[in-house]
Amino acid sequence: MKGILIDHDTGDLLVKDGSLVLGDTSGQIAESVLNSMRGEWKEFPLIGGEVRKMLSGTPDPMWRGRVKRMLQSCGLDVQRITIEPGTITLY
Repeated sequence: MKGILIDHDTGDLLVKDGSLVLGDTSGQIAESVLNSMRGEWKEFPLIGGEVRKMLSGTPDPMWRGRVKRMLQSCGLDVQRITIEPGTITLY
């Protein structure tokens, strides 16, 4: 998906030479969905991967399927999600 990019360090819109930067937004959409909690997106209250809840415990076995459907509803073509210590990979 093509759209306006966000600066990863500050969270602000990415501006270069006085203009907004356009590019592939798939990564930042996936990051936003995974990091957000349910209810943060007021228009879509069921979207939210709640990945921070899994930091101190074992992941929910149904989490991958739910997040995969959330990402697909946001327009991302995700076929598989793998979880390794410290890393979540989307295919």
